[in-house]
Amino acid sequence: MAAVVGLTACSSSEPEESAAPTSPSPLASAPASTTPTASASPKALTREEAGKKYLELVKPVNAMLDKCYFGKVLPLLESGGSTSADFPKIRKACAGMGKANRTFADDLEAVKWPAAARKDVGRLIDEKRADQLAWEEIEKVRTHEDLFNPKYPLTDASEAAALVRAHLGLPPRSED
Repeated sequence: MAAVVGLTACSSSEPEESAAPTSPSPLASAPASTTPTASASPKALTREEAGKKYLELVKPVNAMLDKCYFGKVLPLLESGGSTSADFPKIRKACAGMGKANRTFADDLEAVKWPAAARKDVGRLIDEKRADQLAWEEIEKVRTHEDLFNPKYPLTDASEAAALVRAHLGLPPRSED
C-alpha cells in the first residue's frame, strides 16, 4: 500500500502538458532510456549505510520501549502485582507507543535493505505489525486483568531484531 501511495504521489505531482512544445526539445529526439524515470527502483543500501539507517529508524521506538515497557510494564509483569495507581502511570508512559511501533514498521518497509538482511527485516516488520493491537491496548490499560490477561498479548521476543543488527554489523541493542 505504501508503494501505491508513493507512486500515486509521484505521478500526481508532475505538471500537465496540454499542448505539444512549440520548439523542439533536446530530449524530444533522445531515446527513452536516457530520460530520467520516477519508476527506477532504488539501489539497495550498503551494509554500512543500512546500519546507520537502522539506528536512525530504531532510536524513537527504542526510547518509547525504555519509557513504556521496560520502565513501567515489565516491572509489574515481573512482580505479578499491580495497584490502581499503576495504570495511569502506564497510560502516561506508553502514550504514543502504538504510533512509534507503527512508524518503525512503516519506515523499515520503505528502505531497500541489503540482500543479506531483507529476510530478517521482513520478519521484524511482521513482528511489529503483529504487536500493533497489543501496544494500543497497553496504552489504554485500566485494570490488573487488562495488563496480565490482555486481549492482544505482545508476541514473544524473537531473534529477528538481533539478526537484523548482526547482518548490518551493529552491536546488540544493550550496547547502543
